[in-house]
Amino acid sequence: MRDLAGYTIAVAAEHPGRHELSARLRAVGAWPVDVRPVRAVGPADPDAAAEATRRAVARPVHDVVVFSAPGLRAWLRVAQESGHGDRVAALFREARLVAHDARAADVLRELGVAPSRPPARHTARDPDRWLLDQPMAGRRVVAVVGSDHHREWCAALGRRGADVVEVATSRALPPPRAHELRRLWTGIVRGHVDAVALTGPATAVDLLRRADADGVLDDVRDALTDRVLVACLGPLTAAPLRERGMTPVVAAAPCLGSLLAALVEQVPGRGPTLDVDGHRMQIRSRSVAIDGLVVPVQAGPMTVLRVLARSPGRVTSCAEIRGASAAWSGVNDHAVEMAVSRLRRAFDDTPLAGVDLVQTVVRGGYRLIA
Repeated sequence: MRDLAGYTIAVAAEHPGRHELSARLRAVGAWPVDVRPVRAVGPADPDAAAEATRRAVARPVHDVVVFSAPGLRAWLRVAQESGHGDRVAALFREARLVAHDARAADVLRELGVAPSRPPARHTARDPDRWLLDQPMAGRRVVAVVGSDHHREWCAALGRRGADVVEVATSRALPPPRAHELRRLWTGIVRGHVDAVALTGPATAVDLLRRADADGVLDDVRDALTDRVLVACLGPLTAAPLRERGMTPVVAAAPCLGSLLAALVEQVPGRGPTLDVDGHRMQIRSRSVAIDGLVVPVQAGPMTVLRVLARSPGRVTSCAEIRGASAAWSGVNDHAVEMAVSRLRRAFDDTPLAGVDLVQTVVRGGYRLIA
């Protein structure tokens, strides 16, 4: 996979900080920023869960997919309370069982049944993906869904001809800290974020709804349309963005490996690219790539560079530069001078060493060499 060093990618998920996509992004050099538009909490609506259980046991089932151990235990309680405990137990004995992780597999074994093992060619990170590679037309699948992003997987099976019954064991609620989303809006609009990864339908809907409530939806939509890549786990997640005129990238399959692959493929090459003194310079959120060499740049100097790069050769005043960053709203021109100095030093020991990249114009401001 191509390197994502110097790129900032916001990961919008129900469980930020421990979302596996963030760890995978770090492994390829990216800087993930975790945000939580919604949170999954249990239990699910009891009436809806009981109705889904009734539909699950109404006819024979070919496959049962369990995404988490807590979700499976929650479903077993619902089945018992709704009078379907024995029928669910029989279903486990008769169907092919697929466990998303080791803990879910352990709970199945505690019930006296063994989960199926995916073929060796499928990675342990996405064990449920192997069903998507098999003929599913006419098969009946019960999916014990504990998270919003699992809905994309169920929809993918449905597109392959399976009859999927979703048994939800959680519900989506607003996040506990809305200020994190406001920081995300600022990062998207001001260019501090290179891409946004949306991991589920509710995540996408709530992000847009909250941006609208904060009065920044138009600015966010413009940025996601023009400068910032938005990548979605699947078509359900992408649908609310498309309804608002955006064209998100959609993962080839509803699993984190495919979403990561889409980011790795699409993010490099984005951002302003300039030809400077015979060298190719690409501006990212946290770095500058010069002829492929990634040079880390601090936040203040990066703000200066990003502003100057909008119009190379044009003189930009200190007031304009300060206006580009909310953090500089209460500082004087000296802060800009210091940022410019640090920006120049950042290119020491690079192919641009000795190049007068940022020029000072007396009583005017600064300009980027054209």
